[in-house]
Amino acid sequence: MLADHTGIVTTDPTIPMGDVRQADPGSDRQGAFKRGWTAAVKDLNDGEESSKYSDGPPPEELTWDNLGYRLGSLFGETDDDLRQELFEWCVKKQTEEQER
Repeated sequence: MLADHTGIVTTDPTIPMGDVRQADPGSDRQGAFKRGWTAAVKDLNDGEESSKYSDGPPPEELTWDNLGYRLGSLFGETDDDLRQELFEWCVKKQTEEQER
């Protein structure tokens, strides 16, 4: 069993232990999100080559990069507008969570 940064206990090792994403992310974090997504799509399409995410256990901390990877793994190849919309939704959701 694992406990996340809020003390919630989980047995799911894919759930990050802590959210370390930069608040109010700029274009560099948006780029990291998109790079993570692109790496996931590449991993889905190319079973031979591995990325930093496909080797070893999932990261324990949530970053913009590995959030992009997680969503890219779920949704696969997606047009840029939808990917941008998901990034903006994640920013909004993070802001709401921090205001609680």
